[in-house]
Amino acid sequence: MGLKISNFHILPEGTFPWRNHILYSINKVFAYPWSKSEPFQEDSILPCPNSIPQELTVEYWFQKNDVLNHPNAKHYFQPRAGLKRFASVDEGDDCKKSFKRLHRWRYSPTACYGNNEVHLHPYKVRRISVAEALAIQSLPAKFVLPDRMSLTNMFKTIGNGVPYLASIALADSILDFFAR
Repeated sequence: MGLKISNFHILPEGTFPWRNHILYSINKVFAYPWSKSEPFQEDSILPCPNSIPQELTVEYWFQKNDVLNHPNAKHYFQPRAGLKRFASVDEGDDCKKSFKRLHRWRYSPTACYGNNEVHLHPYKVRRISVAEALAIQSLPAKFVLPDRMSLTNMFKTIGNGVPYLASIALADSILDFFAR
């Protein structure tokens, strides 16, 4: 049949090309042997496993966007206390309610930061920067948030955004639909 609201048929089933621009199906993504967690070591080097698509990983986007030299690289929350606690969270341990350390060779569980959710850098004793959060959202390296924005508003803006590559795929799907 199709989507039906009251007595109106909106679209017949299969009309909209939802899946045409999906690069990795969710089943395929979750089937990869992702790294679990590693003991945290500041500034450590871990090679990327061959069995995963590197372009889905946090580190890929950090490198692609050259986050250390990005204009928003210095924009991150400086803790008044808790550095010892930051260092005690294993790389890839995202099971805790608040302090979650990203794993460099895994996808980010989210780029939404709220409700006391704090994402820690995979191999630095700090939270992730605005530049790193932008990279996780797959934004181009040239995308910069203005210095006049508060740090809180920078992270709210990023967290409320749709991943850039996902939005392009959605827009292309809409264009494909109208081109029929």
